[in-house]
Amino acid sequence: RMKKRIVSCLLIAVMAISMCACSTESKLVENEKAETKKDDDQVKVGILLNQASTQVISDMGNAMLDKADELGIDATLMYYEMDVQEMITGIENYMASDVDALIVHPMNANDGAEAMQKAYDAGIQVLVFDTEPNCDYSNCFMASNEELGYKIGEQAANWAKENLVSKGMTPVIGLVNEPSSEFLTERETGIRNALEELLPEGEIVITGAGTTALAGQEAGEKFLQAYPDMNMVVSINDDTMHGVYEAFAQAGLTTSENIGLFSCDGTQKSKEYVAEGGIFKCVVDLELNKVGENMVECAQKDVLGEDSDYEKINYFPMNPVTIENVEEVLK
Repeated sequence: RMKKRIVSCLLIAVMAISMCACSTESKLVENEKAETKKDDDQVKVGILLNQASTQVISDMGNAMLDKADELGIDATLMYYEMDVQEMITGIENYMASDVDALIVHPMNANDGAEAMQKAYDAGIQVLVFDTEPNCDYSNCFMASNEELGYKIGEQAANWAKENLVSKGMTPVIGLVNEPSSEFLTERETGIRNALEELLPEGEIVITGAGTTALAGQEAGEKFLQAYPDMNMVVSINDDTMHGVYEAFAQAGLTTSENIGLFSCDGTQKSKEYVAEGGIFKCVVDLELNKVGENMVECAQKDVLGEDSDYEKINYFPMNPVTIENVEEVLK
């Protein structure tokens, strides 16, 4: 019996040592993987943006890929073309391909929230652009949209006071919005608040919806047909304003001193229009290419566990570009 007990004790001891060794080996493998990722910067990022046909977004997407290249990140970019189901499928496909981080561009807080939560719960870093989602996430990069809209409306109101109201002209205003998007609706609210508060002499007489240049051109044509004396247009983004500008150009109105167009994003084209000194009076520059680069850098730091200056929520800059400062900005 004593011999059996000794043998049993020996067996238990051997098993315990063996289990300890396995556990240590497993931890060593895990640590080795982590160190390898840190040493080699092998970070894999999936980027999912809303619309390739919106120039400012496709430009930002390209800037993100260039930044990923510079940082040695394996990045893939997809567009879900405003189809939430496509967005969810994209998230699932990226998860299946073992990405370390996701950068997603939802239009509304609930869009794809369940899929993003699954990714977050699986240990993937989830970064979001433009909208704070109804799920857990690592970082958010967005505008303070009512504040941004107010800034657009404020620029428009200041110009109208000086150039229309002072001459006894009534501001006749067209607004390009996008009611299907929560964050763009917040932006519209800011525009309306500023105009109501700062330009009571004016009135928004017509609206048109969209986010692309084509939608903007259709809106601009509709505005001028209904109100040939329209002298102001405000928009929730640059792409639609490019289309509005085309509509006004076709009507021969781009050099009129008594018409003003106002938008935000800060595309190169908008800045060039402002520099012409014609009807495109102001664009609020959000520096979105730089924001895109920051998101990629932030994703890498999140994955590698590096110290980072990025906050949980990071707000876009909002810099009005007018004829007074556009040359400096273009430099």
